[in-house]
Amino acid sequence: MTNLEIGGDQNADDGRILEAELEGLVASHGAWLDSNGSEGSKFDMPGANLIYGGFFLAELRQANLPGVCLIKANLRECDLAEANLEGANLEGASMVNVNLAGANLKGAKLDRAIIPGVEVESADLRGASFRSSNLLSAKITGSELGGVDFTDANLAGGAIQDSDLGGADLTDAKLMLTNFSGSSLNGANFTNAVVFGAIFEQADLSDVDMSTCQGLAREQLELAFGNAGTRLPANVIDYVMREKPTS
Repeated sequence: MTNLEIGGDQNADDGRILEAELEGLVASHGAWLDSNGSEGSKFDMPGANLIYGGFFLAELRQANLPGVCLIKANLRECDLAEANLEGANLEGASMVNVNLAGANLKGAKLDRAIIPGVEVESADLRGASFRSSNLLSAKITGSELGGVDFTDANLAGGAIQDSDLGGADLTDAKLMLTNFSGSSLNGANFTNAVVFGAIFEQADLSDVDMSTCQGLAREQLELAFGNAGTRLPANVIDYVMREKPTS
């Protein structure tokens, strides 16, 4: 992956794909999609420097862009369904209303990205980093998020349902009214997370550290699963979690 930090690399423009060329690549990819591969060409540029790239409303389904640099790119309302962005750097990118259904973002860096209201289904987000990102009202379902880093991210009013967040880091995350129904949070870290009104119905909180999270109430735990390794805050420390059925 191109190793560029926001505003901190004097060589950020080295090898950068310019806007005119980007427009041609996007148009060719659109023709490839529309013709089922008989016309145009697939957007296939692993490791490309697309820093600050403008992709507003671009049709990039199934694009192959692992390890690309998309720092501060404009991906608003872009269709990235089934795209391969494994290991990509999308730090600070604008991704309002982006479509990430079935996308591969394994190990991608989306720190400080702007992604409110995004709808994600059946995506691979394992090991991705969303530190301090705006995911307000995001809807994530049926996805793999093992080891994801949501430190200081804003997920308030959203949902991560029927997904695997095993080992996720939710330190300082804003999770007010977030719906985790049906998700596995086994071993997740909720240090100082704010969970007022969060929904944990049928969620697995086994071995989760919630001892310092804020706003956790007994009624939020009554429909959840846990075990002896689930650490709870002082106000509900005497609550005994029911374990998830084995079958």
